[in-house]
Amino acid sequence: MRPGRNDVVWSRGRAIRRAGYQAYMQSPQWFARRRWWFEEWVSRTQGVRRLQDSAAPVCLVCGRLWTLREGDLHHVTYDRLGAEAFEDLVPLCRTHHEALHDLYDASPLWRRTGRVQATYGIIGVLKRRTQDTTP
Repeated sequence: MRPGRNDVVWSRGRAIRRAGYQAYMQSPQWFARRRWWFEEWVSRTQGVRRLQDSAAPVCLVCGRLWTLREGDLHHVTYDRLGAEAFEDLVPLCRTHHEALHDLYDASPLWRRTGRVQATYGIIGVLKRRTQDTTP
């Protein structure tokens, strides 16, 4: 779990919500939700991909293979926390998940944009940066 921004003083309510979120992210319920999300991904892509292609998800930024052991799921929204819909979560490698939060946390502009739009906007920025550094 990443630490909060240094420039923010949390209210009591915010601190309580943050503690609840941290407990959820370490719970068997979250790990079951991750497994459900992975199985749903495979199910949804099974008919789309050819048999010899992998149906496993990849990081939306760099294309690295996403696995239950190695991948992160980023919450696009917290509206259904604990009962996330498939589209509430996006697969990212740890490096790009941290980079997304670094950009989001550092910029009031991204935060004012709204979490859903900011998530996909930052993924686009990171993807362009990744492509620009690829020979």
